[in-house]
Amino acid sequence: MIKTIQIALNDLSISLRERGIWVSLILQPIALIFLVGLANGAFSSSGGATRTLIDVFDNDSSELSAQFLETLREVNDTLVLCPVDDGQITDTDGAVVEDVCNIGADSETSALTLVTSQQRLDDSEISAIIEIPAGFGQAIVDGQPLDVVYRSEENPTQPSALLQSVQAAAQRVSASSVAAQTALQVYDESGFTFTNDEDRADFRQQAYDGARETWNAAPATVAYSVSGVDPSDDSGNSGFRQSVPGMGTMYVMFTVLAGVYVLLTERKNWTLQRLMMMPVSRAQFLGGKLLARFAMGMIQYLVAFGFGILLSFVFDFSFGGNVIGLLLIMVAFSICVSAITFLLATLVDNDQQAAGITLFFSLTMAPLGGAWWPLEIVPDAMRIIGHISPVAWAMDGFNDLIFYNRGLIDVLPEVGVLLAMTAVIFGIAVSRFKYD
Repeated sequence: MIKTIQIALNDLSISLRERGIWVSLILQPIALIFLVGLANGAFSSSGGATRTLIDVFDNDSSELSAQFLETLREVNDTLVLCPVDDGQITDTDGAVVEDVCNIGADSETSALTLVTSQQRLDDSEISAIIEIPAGFGQAIVDGQPLDVVYRSEENPTQPSALLQSVQAAAQRVSASSVAAQTALQVYDESGFTFTNDEDRADFRQQAYDGARETWNAAPATVAYSVSGVDPSDDSGNSGFRQSVPGMGTMYVMFTVLAGVYVLLTERKNWTLQRLMMMPVSRAQFLGGKLLARFAMGMIQYLVAFGFGILLSFVFDFSFGGNVIGLLLIMVAFSICVSAITFLLATLVDNDQQAAGITLFFSLTMAPLGGAWWPLEIVPDAMRIIGHISPVAWAMDGFNDLIFYNRGLIDVLPEVGVLLAMTAVIFGIAVSRFKYD
């Protein structure tokens, strides 16, 4: 065992002294973790709900049009209605968010026109435009049809939650108005009369307000959750929680598979043959070589998750609480890739072949296994094919722990598959490996 460790330490010392190793070991994975995290929506759900900007033109300026906008806020509390909400939105600390509508600090709210709003919509600065026509309030009171204009860049065949929120607000205002009209009709038919029009208006307003409160306190609501997701987890599906294990796993492959060059070079330089003349068994020699590659893989994971922990403090997300489970997956994957390295070393004869096969293997297995993006977004057939890659089993385990807050027992199947792959691949590699 001591000789095995000595061989591994010697290999590690040589590897870590190579020029450029720190670039590929630290700088490149850190850069990709950050960039891929951004691409996967790192800030879309960290630290609270995403604000949705809507430009609103209230051409009625009536009490009912104001109630419509207030109802819209109640239906969807992520909406920011511009320009009326500028200076009204506060952050989690209670401080007012300046220029939340992105109109410009030097711009007057009156400068917002349909033309400028349409340009904002075309530039994806806002999500929609709402126009409340003149006469909206009177039409609601009279029960007359009237259209609220809604403009967006959405696919008309797939209405968004935003459009549904606007429709729900309009339905609530209309239904409350219908309830108030019905209350007036019942009162009139009962034989009672109002002293004056002011009393009649007050009665109608009370009926409207009562109906609106009933809407807001609906006895039956829908509570939903994604299957398997812990509803207490409020850290959000941050893109960094995908990119840290994904890019970390891919770079473990790059780092560990570099051992193919080591074995090939040592065979060409007759280093292997000279080592075998020393009092070292073949098992000790191969064990030392594999242990060195395994250690490089764990160092790479340490770099990736170390950077991820720093990001988690800055952007307020977590990798779950099961550290032992995460370590177990890292160990199993690093061992598996070490065995693959051993096997690939038996298939190449020169540096060009080694470069081609290791690069092809890494850049194929990583995206196929879900290191670049979640496998949940790919077709079922590709998801099945993707599990040919050991990366897919590692990412399944990471996702179980990070996104679904599952326990150690839940990732044992993925760990078992990785170890089974290791045993099969290692067995094939041993039968093919030659020292000359």
